Amino acid sequence: MKAITKKELKEMDTIALSQVINELNEDTGKFMPTGAKKYAAELASRMDITPMQAVFLACIMDMYYDNNIRTRDIASHFNKRPLSVFNHIDDINTLVNQGFIVRRNNDDGETSYRMPSLVLKEIANGNKPKPENVENLEVQDFLDFVSKYLNARGRNELDDEELNIKLTELIDKNQQLVVARKLKSYNLLLRDLVMFLALSMLYINNHDEHVMRHDIEGLFQLLVLRAQIRQLENGTHILMRNNLVCNACNDGHAAPNAWTITDYAKKEVFGELNLLTNINPRANLKLHEEISAKEMFYPKNVTSQVSQLESMLESSRMERIMNRLSDHGMRKGFSCLFYGSPGTGKTETVMQLARLTKRDIMLVDVPSIRSKWVGETEKNIKAVFERYRKLAHGNSNAPILLFNEADALFNRRNTSSERSVDKMENAMQNIILQEMENLEGILIATTNLTDNLDNAFERRFLYKIEFEKPTANERQHIWKAMLGDLTDEQAFTLAQRYEFSGGQIENIARKRIINDILSDRDTIDIDSIVESCDNELLNKENAHIRVGF
Repeated sequence: MKAITKKELKEMDTIALSQVINELNEDTGKFMPTGAKKYAAELASRMDITPMQAVFLACIMDMYYDNNIRTRDIASHFNKRPLSVFNHIDDINTLVNQGFIVRRNNDDGETSYRMPSLVLKEIANGNKPKPENVENLEVQDFLDFVSKYLNARGRNELDDEELNIKLTELIDKNQQLVVARKLKSYNLLLRDLVMFLALSMLYINNHDEHVMRHDIEGLFQLLVLRAQIRQLENGTHILMRNNLVCNACNDGHAAPNAWTITDYAKKEVFGELNLLTNINPRANLKLHEEISAKEMFYPKNVTSQVSQLESMLESSRMERIMNRLSDHGMRKGFSCLFYGSPGTGKTETVMQLARLTKRDIMLVDVPSIRSKWVGETEKNIKAVFERYRKLAHGNSNAPILLFNEADALFNRRNTSSERSVDKMENAMQNIILQEMENLEGILIATTNLTDNLDNAFERRFLYKIEFEKPTANERQHIWKAMLGDLTDEQAFTLAQRYEFSGGQIENIARKRIINDILSDRDTIDIDSIVESCDNELLNKENAHIRVGF
């Protein structure tokens, strides 16, 4: 290569400088051959680094297309053994710290590097990468940095210590933002902060309200992840205790292995984004159009009451009724109690009412709202009604708020006990009573027990419908509806022999379908059905005497 003047050296663009450094280093077995020194010094001067750091920068620029540049690749570039690169690891770390390259800690324990394309463009223009400005950000820029850091952690480009430093700096330098002040006030450990931010970013960026383990596992070491998931599954996680995270919903039911941020978090932490006004109003509901039609069989008095309720829940009629009640100074909400033995159609009746009146269902998972932590159950109850108010507000076809199998919520209050558990129960029930008093919508509770129903709750249920076990005649109709290929005689005999509820008969029908598939049969096998009926009876001693077909 011919000699180059100082003027020519100054006029060379940065990419050309790097190419010359790499060409002079080829096959020399040296990191800094004599001929490359002036070129390395010029690149170092422009980037404000040392000449040796400039040599390694030129090397990595030459492999910019590779997102996984390992130590052995760098050594091979200089025709050296991999171990020799470790003598210059401080130079490479300086390039990382100044933003020229990104380091990644791979799963196999080996470190690798990459050069972001935006950094390469800056260098090509003769500019040193600018340090990140994380101070006094707008809320969206703040969240963009959060996402950037979490993504970098997920790619192993930040370890826990580095992530902690970056998040702490980001939060501390943006206390003008509500979200930053709230995050700091919670004083969360890094693992809990990362969990909350991960769930938040997945909701904000992707509208993901159903985050599972695999969505976040790259952010944590395995033991930490296991502990986090275990706490989320049993409801003891600090984020759940602070009402920041809750179980996700699946078809109106709480999903035990999926989570999302609460409406409280959307309002209190991310209020600047107005998330509550942007959410899908039908999210986490049992949608009425997804409910399959099902023929129901009731005694005459129940048929009459259910028909009246269906008529009342028709959209335009209900609006007129609520306005008339309001004009007379009466409560506008409708609270209904469906009670009776298991399997008598209480829940299915709610489903069919929702389908017929085109109302979605917000299903409350009663066990999930009860907490052993002081004050948490009350918070959960309030969150349920707050969510319902949001869904019902301004909606002429407000959804049905369903408390299914709600025996434990509506039992008698213990006003004389001094036990903390009883006081918590009473506080929870007082909240429900007050919410029922102020309800502007439709609440339906189902229960198998009424003997222990508190009088205060009983007074607040406008409609109380008892679902009795079906009579033999009704059972015959149910058998025919569930198993259409039964003869009338077979259906009559089964109805007489087994005092089953509709739910139990449905179980038999489901087993028949399974058995037919397993045996590759498409015709009725009455013996198989009888066997399923006998197996359905838990107490064989109380089974009726068998009558032959």
